[in-house]
Amino acid sequence: MPQGRKKIPFSGKQKKLQLQHKRDKKKNQNEETSNEDSIVTSGNVSIADEGKNFLEDVVKLNQQPSRQGTNTANRYRLHFRKETNQEIQKRKQLAGIPFEVLSQEALEVSYEDIFLPGSVLDIPKRPPWNYSMSKEQLEAREQKHFREYLQKIEQEFKSEELSYFEMNLETWRQLWRVLEMSDIVMLIVDIRYPVLHFSPALYDYVTSDLGKDIILVLNKIDLVPAPIVLAWKHYFQQQFPQVYIVCFSAYSGMKQAAGKRGRRIGKLKMAAEGAKRLFDVCEKIVHSKVDLSSWEKKIEEEINSSFSASDNCEEEKNPLVGAEIKVTSADCSHYRSEKFKDGILTIGCVGHPNVGKSSVLNGVMGKKVVSVSRTPGHTKHFQTIYLTPTVRLCDCPGLVFPSKIPKPLQILTGCYPIAQVREPYSVVMYLAQRVPVPEILKLQHPNQEGNMASQPEPWSAFDICEAWAIKRGFLTKRTARPDVYRAANNILRLSLDGRTLCLTFYPPGYTTEKEKWSLHPEVNEIKALQHSEKINYNNKSEVGEENLSESSNCEEDSENEKSEKFLSDEQNMFSVLSDM
Repeated sequence: MPQGRKKIPFSGKQKKLQLQHKRDKKKNQNEETSNEDSIVTSGNVSIADEGKNFLEDVVKLNQQPSRQGTNTANRYRLHFRKETNQEIQKRKQLAGIPFEVLSQEALEVSYEDIFLPGSVLDIPKRPPWNYSMSKEQLEAREQKHFREYLQKIEQEFKSEELSYFEMNLETWRQLWRVLEMSDIVMLIVDIRYPVLHFSPALYDYVTSDLGKDIILVLNKIDLVPAPIVLAWKHYFQQQFPQVYIVCFSAYSGMKQAAGKRGRRIGKLKMAAEGAKRLFDVCEKIVHSKVDLSSWEKKIEEEINSSFSASDNCEEEKNPLVGAEIKVTSADCSHYRSEKFKDGILTIGCVGHPNVGKSSVLNGVMGKKVVSVSRTPGHTKHFQTIYLTPTVRLCDCPGLVFPSKIPKPLQILTGCYPIAQVREPYSVVMYLAQRVPVPEILKLQHPNQEGNMASQPEPWSAFDICEAWAIKRGFLTKRTARPDVYRAANNILRLSLDGRTLCLTFYPPGYTTEKEKWSLHPEVNEIKALQHSEKINYNNKSEVGEENLSESSNCEEDSENEKSEKFLSDEQNMFSVLSDM
């Protein structure tokens, strides 16, 4: 089609000027973004100006494009300490050395070894304030308090001794706000490693300083055997007597079928059994101060209704239709706490990233009201959702507490985005030392091909990644060599999903008391909660692409679906755990 106007001559000199103008404009935008980041992290005073190590070397993850002059999209993104090239190179070298498989006792872990209660690693509390202070004065005090908190940690510990933990003050302000406005704090943990997500400092702060009740939700109980769930439940009851414990499976109400990219299809219904247990605990705490009859009626209707086979995933295509959602503004000023204000019970959901907070909310609501993702930091700011006119749920962004959790384990638990991992091989080694990865994935050692009669070769992390790359056909573009990085990334995603490679920790003394927990009278009650999910692992015909959990990342789902096809139909997670 002919142009509507005559072409204008454009010289090479003009082209250079145009490119230079674009570069200058981009440079100015980057400088503005950098300045805004300093304001976000520390208000009017730059934290980096006063620090040495923790405060200078900070990597900001999940960067989102934003308009010039605005910083809303990146205000709550993850801030972790940046690792040096020397640390990464050292781990790469160790990943090439054959590792030693650890015993089951190595999977036993206690909270004292992780969080060091009473040390400088305890969570930062909101500094004292009063209503005569302005918002600017309060923020300045919080900025100073947070700087001092980080400096104390830096003086006490070396950077390599500590885990990744949140260094964005704005995210901590979200937590403070949720804790203040909530009548009941619901701490959600992943049952595979619950003690790693349970901060004793948070427990003490909620129960002692704030004088509020705390509910511990053991989520994803469909991923581990019932005796382990029961052992963890009793462990927390003994160590933290004021906590109420609820076992939960967010997808227990969802029909399993082979959908596109291996997703669960079917109408997402309420996880009625888990919701009923949560209701019973809240009723016990509230007594008659709040009318919970509408919530009880909603649960009873769900339990009495039968799951229709004709249900399809049409509702999932537009999940927010009909959901009563109120997203709060980013106001983190002082909040006057008033219990059961206006006759409404407020339940605040807090916890580490990827423990399933948003999934629990969807399971309690009976429909998808908040989006979920395996990527940490997906929930940007807290939002309140009315379950009934007298009950509201408050979803807080996932926040990583300071601890001594090994960094590879944090990646496996989903606290750090897998896509941002610069060196995944040490994480694969950490996993393979505790889970029989070569046996589960049916790998053949790359140095032993065609010579099956020789002695078994010892495995290293690179060997596992190379063998998986060969089996899956992961090849580099130009040289057609095994793409070990892609293979390592894929293995980490399988572990995060937990349905093929499942790393599960035990409470202290579990390995010597396995039989006791297997024969415990309460174990059948746990199995009943797991039933609708567990049948997928016991049924050989369903082990495969139907067992993949839903995710907002379509490429990741497709990758996991293909990986499942390479696994034996007779191999399932529960059988592997029972043989260990």
